[in-house]
Amino acid sequence: MTAATANAAGQTFWRGDDGYERARLDAVWHERKPDRHPAVIVVPATEQEVVDAVRMARERGLQIKACSGGHSFTCSSHREGGMLIDLGALTGTTVDAAAGTATAQPGASGRLLNDQLLEHDLFFPTGHCQSVALGGYLLQGGWGWYSRVVGPACGSVTAIDVVTADGELLHADEHHHADLLWAARGAGSGFFGVVTRFYLACHPRPRSMMVGRYLYPVSLTEDVLYWLHALTDQAPPGLEFMFHSRRRRTPDGVMIEGAPSPHVTGIAMFDSDAECEEALALLATCPVVDRASESRTNVPTTLNGLYDANAVVTLQRYAWVGDGLWTDAPAEQLVPAFQELCLDVASNASYAFWYPWSEPEYPDCALSITGKHYLAGFGAWTPPDDGRPYRDWLAGHLRRMEPLSKGIQLADENLLDRPESRYMSETALRRLDAIRATYDPDGRFYSYFYGEQDTPGPV
Repeated sequence: MTAATANAAGQTFWRGDDGYERARLDAVWHERKPDRHPAVIVVPATEQEVVDAVRMARERGLQIKACSGGHSFTCSSHREGGMLIDLGALTGTTVDAAAGTATAQPGASGRLLNDQLLEHDLFFPTGHCQSVALGGYLLQGGWGWYSRVVGPACGSVTAIDVVTADGELLHADEHHHADLLWAARGAGSGFFGVVTRFYLACHPRPRSMMVGRYLYPVSLTEDVLYWLHALTDQAPPGLEFMFHSRRRRTPDGVMIEGAPSPHVTGIAMFDSDAECEEALALLATCPVVDRASESRTNVPTTLNGLYDANAVVTLQRYAWVGDGLWTDAPAEQLVPAFQELCLDVASNASYAFWYPWSEPEYPDCALSITGKHYLAGFGAWTPPDDGRPYRDWLAGHLRRMEPLSKGIQLADENLLDRPESRYMSETALRRLDAIRATYDPDGRFYSYFYGEQDTPGPV
């Protein structure tokens, strides 16, 4: 939550009002500010004010979109002529240590929640970036710390409080309005309601966390990628490892000129130092590890330490575009295709990303597309540049790799530039549409954002 959001809590801004433009810009987490203007922006300070806002939208014939402070790269919450409900001031959390549960309002950050869980030796798989609020993160699936062990965070959502299209506040769990809970577990920006509170099942906190990092020369990119593909099936779930192709940075995020280089990071989360060290030893099995230009391993860390380290990767002072895909493709197809993206990183702050995934069993949920590997690219630029070259760069590479794709992750969706992307199975999509027809038959809530194909305005 920004200071401006906190100051605006409890206020409503119609276009043209003092404070409207500040509220519009503050509802975007990075510097890619869209040229789209809601008719009204509501910044509720209480749950009742969310109910009042939805009822006002019905009376005025306005469509609605909510945001909570997450990382939408397309800023899909900003729709021309509609109502934007900015939930950034709703940051309340509670913890029931005896039951191992918590509740969180949508504007609360994952870092805030886990700070409160720490004193009770509990943990929740929150997002990798500290500025991500829980609302959008949980709705789109929730790929975070320790998710390779406990699954996507939406699987640990046991109930929600939600304001529906008719302005009614409902509690949805597995016994009451279970179809709404199903939709909230993975529908992302296609969800047709405003969640005001999430009920969460927490997990025992790993007692030991360690990090290993290796930096390789760009000439070894292919060798590292083939090894990484093979490591996916060998690594225990408690070892979260990832690959970045990016330029080097100083600890405070300043870019060091040069070619984008392979960075391999492993985060081990287990109940003992010995287990962490054993898992991180797998990073030293890379066949070219003796040629790494930098290496550090078995470095003790904390969750806040991980948040601080990630803060220099996706810097909020840039404008960003992101997109990705899930794939099960074999190495001989995947490595050459992804390497082309790695060697063509668009700017100093941009990067390519590979995240090996282990697929635990999911609860009954809208989330329906994953794979063994998640590949993504992120383009960064400095305004007033409009970013078109970076958008074209990323969309071009993702379209080139489309034959290898099972679908996209809604966390990084870019339906604005790639509207053809598949984000849900056909079975899940049909069920989602049927539930939407029950709870929002008039289309009060905007759904997924396709830009020019979107239909803004009154219903």
